[in-house]
Amino acid sequence: MGQSSRNAVIVVILFGLVSLFADIVYEGARGVIPSYLGLLGAGSFIIGTVTGLGEFLGYGLRLVFGRFADTTRKYWLFTTVGYVVNLIAVPLLAFTGRWEVAAFLILIERLGKAVRTPARDVLISSAVSSMGRGKGFGLHETLDQVGGLIGPLLAFATLYITNSYPTFFLTLLVPAMLALATLYITYRVYPRSVEPLGRRAEMHGRISKSFWIYLAAVSLSVCGFMTAPLVLYRADESGLMPEPYVPMLYFLAMGVDGLLALPSGLLYDRYGLKILALCFALAPLIPITSFNGGLTGLILAAIILGVVLSMHETIMRAAVADLSEMAVRGTAYGIFNTAYGFSWLIAGSTIGYLYRFGGVWVFMYSALLQLPAIVLISTLSGTSGSR
Repeated sequence: MGQSSRNAVIVVILFGLVSLFADIVYEGARGVIPSYLGLLGAGSFIIGTVTGLGEFLGYGLRLVFGRFADTTRKYWLFTTVGYVVNLIAVPLLAFTGRWEVAAFLILIERLGKAVRTPARDVLISSAVSSMGRGKGFGLHETLDQVGGLIGPLLAFATLYITNSYPTFFLTLLVPAMLALATLYITYRVYPRSVEPLGRRAEMHGRISKSFWIYLAAVSLSVCGFMTAPLVLYRADESGLMPEPYVPMLYFLAMGVDGLLALPSGLLYDRYGLKILALCFALAPLIPITSFNGGLTGLILAAIILGVVLSMHETIMRAAVADLSEMAVRGTAYGIFNTAYGFSWLIAGSTIGYLYRFGGVWVFMYSALLQLPAIVLISTLSGTSGSR
């Protein structure tokens, strides 16, 4: 392994540890937010809309902040500010007593993620180009999902022992501080020789036609995706699982996500975008298994959810870098995430509404959107996963 590859591995591991600690915070909270909002008086439509709107803001505003990051070249500033906002909002949920206040903090947390993600992904994509972007983002996602596992497990343990949501939210201050400390270490060791700090005069480049086709395919698929909060709400509302055990479904999904992230990235490096056709085809199975088969069906839904998310978080991020030039990469991540977030909002609200009519309606809606998505991504099947 050459020096540049070794440096890339170090950077990815450090960024992965930042994400690990951060994921303990917001993925742990995400596993209980549907139940918490329900306890505060929100129903399925409110939960689907709030979580969908949160994802829309968290992804949609990345267009703005991605462009700002490209224009100013202050990638580290946006990364740091975003993490601070992202990580502090969640422990503040301990002090809420109304679903409206909790919803506001959920949206603030997603805003922080919008600020930091395009800039962070540009930093990662630049550092890992020598090792293969699929592999690099896959390694990052694997470490990220270790935190995604610990978070729901911590939620289960805390709620089982204390039966107190505020106590759980307050415990998340510890991993939040660890994430910020590790981010500072990452900043100190990041190799400046690969940092994307070009002059503004050099700000030119284009986003390829393939990127726009790819964006359309992903957007259609996500619009028909039954999100994790609604799967968890189904588990709680159906009475098939005691409330403290509901986060364990999210734990299972995050475990599958983390286990498959690196293999997904390696498959992308070898076979390209055609791998996403499998991701799209699996999405309609989530509502069918959630609404059928009792507890076994819910467990299967969580497993499928983890498989799909592993491709979302690994292949979709790597592909944006491969389909855009460096000078406009932050903007490309912003455009992608805006469309992704808007699609998430449509999915949350629409499926939250269709939920009351049963799983068949959700399945039909999902399947109708996945079919054209598969057709579009198949036109890009020859696109290589590495440059």
